Amino acid sequence: MFQKNIASNRFTLVVVSIFAAIVWVVYDMTPHQAGESEEGVFSLSFVLGFALCALAVYLMAELNTRYVLLRISSRMLSTCLVMLCAAASMLHHLSPAHLMLVCAVASYFPMFATYQRPYSTTRIFLEYLFIGLASYLFPQVLYLVPVYWVVQGMLRALTFRSWVASLLGIITPYWFLVSYAYITDKLHLFTKHFGEIMSIGLPDYTLLSHKQIMVGALSLVLFILGGIDFSRKNHLDKTRVRSYYYAVLLLGASSFVWLFLQPLYFNLIIPFCLVHAAMIGGHFVGISYGKVQNIITIILSLCAVVICFIH
Repeated sequence: MFQKNIASNRFTLVVVSIFAAIVWVVYDMTPHQAGESEEGVFSLSFVLGFALCALAVYLMAELNTRYVLLRISSRMLSTCLVMLCAAASMLHHLSPAHLMLVCAVASYFPMFATYQRPYSTTRIFLEYLFIGLASYLFPQVLYLVPVYWVVQGMLRALTFRSWVASLLGIITPYWFLVSYAYITDKLHLFTKHFGEIMSIGLPDYTLLSHKQIMVGALSLVLFILGGIDFSRKNHLDKTRVRSYYYAVLLLGASSFVWLFLQPLYFNLIIPFCLVHAAMIGGHFVGISYGKVQNIITIILSLCAVVICFIH
């Protein structure tokens, strides 16, 4: 089958990565719409943006290998993330969104390591340190903290001690902000930073470009299809792996709801959605075979390729 051959072939990630690199360069060589970056190809912003996306893909591959998220030898989780990053032109140049992308993937390493280990405070501290780092540039990331606590409970790793460790992890990056504000006598920077958390308005979807809508729709469809397929066949996975994916589903669903409620911050929220769509969608493409699944995979692949070249 087409899907099985693609999912199990070790060269799939290499080929898709080469395609993504070409898309990255071609897209930035062509004229941009108003508001797009005009910094040019191979600028420092371009190179760093590409490098951080590559780092996120590498971390996803390592996450899959370390925690055996797929029952077969496959790189579909990282492959899906490559395609989604290539389609998301807002990630082509360096921006705070890249920190969101890397932190979203990196936080899963200590999170999965805490499975049934409620006293693994060091790992829990590291998990929430990544959340704190992301919120350092985008304070509204802190809205996800209660969801992470629920996930910690799902993984049987939530105790008062681990909860305190999570708080310490979140506030650690802010010691630098507090120190800087105190030394420079600019305490308003600290209060302004947290004031942004309350800057919530009614959703205005007219602010979104056609490209943003297509990227959001593709990632949402991939996430929903993967979620439905997982719910039907999760008995085939080990209990530990099922727990991992339940955590991903909850955080992914929360990310998409967050995106739906706050489209103004699309470029900063979409990295969280892409990571979870890649994990759930990669599970679907990687180990769910059949005629219907083959057709769906082909259609999704074609849609991703088309979106890659649309401005």
